Amino acid sequence: MTERKTLFSLSANTYSPQFSARSFFIYLFLFLILALPFTADASTRDSINQDSKTLQEIHTALEQPVSMQQLLDWHKSIDIIKDKAERCINNKGKQLKQTDNGLKILGPAVAGEPANISALRIKLSNRQKSLQGEIATCKVLAVASTDLGQEVDSTRENLHARILLRRDKNIWEQLTTLTAVSSHTWNQEKNYWLIQHHHFILAQKSLQIAIAIGLFVFLLLLVVRKSLPESGNHGTQLSAAQKSLYHYLPIIAGVAATMLVAHLMGVFSPLARVVLFTWGTYALLAILVTWALRPSGMVFHHFAWGPKSLRSTLRNLRFIALLSAFAVAWLLTAPQDYLHSQQQAFFWSIYQLLMLAAVFRLVWVAGVKKPFRAYPFLRIIILISLSATALFTLLGYRNLTDYLFFGILMSLLALGCGLFVSWGLSDFWNYTARKNGRWQHVLKQRLGLNDDQPLPWLGWFSALSHITVWLAIAAFVLYAWGLTHTGFSLIWKYFITGFTVGTFHIQPFRWIIAIALLVLLININTLVQRYLSENSRIIGHLESGARHSILSIVRYTGFIIAILVALSTAGVALHNLAIIAGALSVGIGFGLQNIVNNFVSGLILLLERPIRVGDWIQVGSTQGYVQKMSIRYTLILTFDRTEVFVPNSELISGQVTNWMYTNNVLRLMIPFYVAHSADIELVKELLVKEGQNHPDVLQDDPRGIPPTALLLDVNENALQFYLRVYLDDCNKSFNVQTDLRASVVESLLRHNIRLAHQQQDVHIIPSQILPVNGTTGKAQDSLESGPQ
Repeated sequence: MTERKTLFSLSANTYSPQFSARSFFIYLFLFLILALPFTADASTRDSINQDSKTLQEIHTALEQPVSMQQLLDWHKSIDIIKDKAERCINNKGKQLKQTDNGLKILGPAVAGEPANISALRIKLSNRQKSLQGEIATCKVLAVASTDLGQEVDSTRENLHARILLRRDKNIWEQLTTLTAVSSHTWNQEKNYWLIQHHHFILAQKSLQIAIAIGLFVFLLLLVVRKSLPESGNHGTQLSAAQKSLYHYLPIIAGVAATMLVAHLMGVFSPLARVVLFTWGTYALLAILVTWALRPSGMVFHHFAWGPKSLRSTLRNLRFIALLSAFAVAWLLTAPQDYLHSQQQAFFWSIYQLLMLAAVFRLVWVAGVKKPFRAYPFLRIIILISLSATALFTLLGYRNLTDYLFFGILMSLLALGCGLFVSWGLSDFWNYTARKNGRWQHVLKQRLGLNDDQPLPWLGWFSALSHITVWLAIAAFVLYAWGLTHTGFSLIWKYFITGFTVGTFHIQPFRWIIAIALLVLLININTLVQRYLSENSRIIGHLESGARHSILSIVRYTGFIIAILVALSTAGVALHNLAIIAGALSVGIGFGLQNIVNNFVSGLILLLERPIRVGDWIQVGSTQGYVQKMSIRYTLILTFDRTEVFVPNSELISGQVTNWMYTNNVLRLMIPFYVAHSADIELVKELLVKEGQNHPDVLQDDPRGIPPTALLLDVNENALQFYLRVYLDDCNKSFNVQTDLRASVVESLLRHNIRLAHQQQDVHIIPSQILPVNGTTGKAQDSLESGPQ
């Protein structure tokens, strides 16, 4: 408030005619600057001092042994301090910029200026020095927090490595430790598992009743299950999924009945919980595995394995499912064991070795079959990793073994689930695209599509679903290998704020938004083209070539706009594109000049439209109809139904004959060769008459001349007459020529007018006939006896 009052008092006492206009703007701008909460400087300095003290304490404490949790807490504190320092640099930088602008407005000191202007200049100069000092302090704090954070991370990595590489007792020493357990501990362990309410658990009637009820349910469903295939012969055949469910249903029902009765009667002991949970979970996992490997399932469809391989794989997976069910049951029941962790290490090592052996055998057998045999290097890495984990288990590296064991098995499980779900999604989208079921019919009706039209955007939905699945799998794998919530937060932070590679800042979030926007704009452009092509009220009255040119211009313009908008959204400065284009101009001039030439020629063809889609043109020796015009080439469909791709540059630089440029009218000159003895006037009359009788020939039309007969040449063989006619559609040229030739020939023959043929006269000079003697006489005889 003191500074604000000073400002108002100065402004009230500085009125001067020569400074009135300038002072008004100066006071207005400086009021906005000096009205900032300068009282916050003290709290900012206190916060900086407190953060500096915290960093110093952490640096001092790092010289002493610390725990992993303490390092994690310090890492969070350092990140908070670093963020505060960066915010301080940004905020103080903005204030410094405003202060600098104020000093620029005031300008340098001049003689005779008012005292209040000098006071403001001094105040802003002091403020500038203060902000520069605070910014320097915040920068030092940011650098210190960054360096200390790296030191904490290094210490944490070293501590994590020491913990992982710490060696405990090997498996023989673990067995020795187990055998050294006192008899009292063993009695406590036995009583925990086998004794409940001071009685042996199997001797309790309540538990016996629960087991009897479970066995009764199991046997009852077992009998019912045997009758299901027989009933299937009279009705609907059971599917593989139903057979799998019915196969394990007695086990699940028996276990569930036993657990329920035992829980209600209060005899649900730890051993009963582990056993029943194990078998129940195993049955559920076995149903899932059997259903996945059924002959009609997705796995069989993608793998195409034989029955023997499927049975072998199914046995391996069932054994792995049994071991997994035991681990899940053990963790869920959480038994309060009397054996401490060192005494239990032998059992855990045996369990890990069994699981590793089962997974090793599964990878070894399945890795040589399709489709896994296409990735032998990955199979070798997995087998080596499993073998190394088993070796570390035998040597006693318990922490490293647990880390590798959980990471490898969870990664393989995630990979298997990802493949299974990905195949299921592929089959679902293919079924959606190919089948015309009830819900597809309803969906097409909602979208205004016909039954023969495909559903739009299925490809994008399929890609999006697959990307989502594999991103979830990747996140699960990272979690399995020890990535904590802090790590995920850091990944998310880099995903949103981005990271710098060299001088280029990449923000993945903005790039994803840019890609989504690009896809959306391209699809909108496609919809606009479809709307224009189907809506006759807009461009339907134009000819086909004009419609094609408009649609092509819309397509390429929309594509360029989509690219520019996507790049701008991704954070790419568009002025950098001009620099890149200038750098590539030399390469384009030497290596891509033909492509650029065709591209520019395509633009000229689309704008000037010397040829259009549907025109009958001739380029060199190629003659046909223009079927498609793109930005690089023009597709010509010849009369023998072959497709010729002509570069656009040839259509611009070469001679092109367009029979349909201004109109479709075509002149035909059909030749007829008549003998010299024919009546010329009668021939002309007959030709004109046949031309007038044809329906496709223009008669009294300003676009052409009525049919005319012309005698254009007389040679030694014939009189050459030409029938000149004009057609309203050049596409009928060959048919009209065929009709006119046939009708004219028939008319000439009816009037006994002989068509001319090529003639050759042979003159024999008597004075040059050789005498009849020897071989020459024979030659003369053969000449005289020749064809008459």
